[in-house]
Amino acid sequence: MKNLINYYAAIFLPMICLILYLLNGLPSTVFAVLLLTYALIYRPWIDALRLLALGKISRKQMYLPFIPFWSLKYYSLLFFNRE
Repeated sequence: MKNLINYYAAIFLPMICLILYLLNGLPSTVFAVLLLTYALIYRPWIDALRLLALGKISRKQMYLPFIPFWSLKYYSLLFFNRE
């Protein structure tokens, strides 16, 4: 996931879908569970895949983005392609 546009699509499209489902009658408890799944599982996984593709972490270090606030170390690289 070296392309920045693909990364943005991977992180924002699921969130947009969640909001649209919520507006169309998705129960709030289901929304809360899906939002937590996005924040605690999906998003760190996507960050790990991008850092792996950019060569900043190895496959053995893919667990690191699941540590709270660890990805802030690579914030500018993840979002702006700057080191």
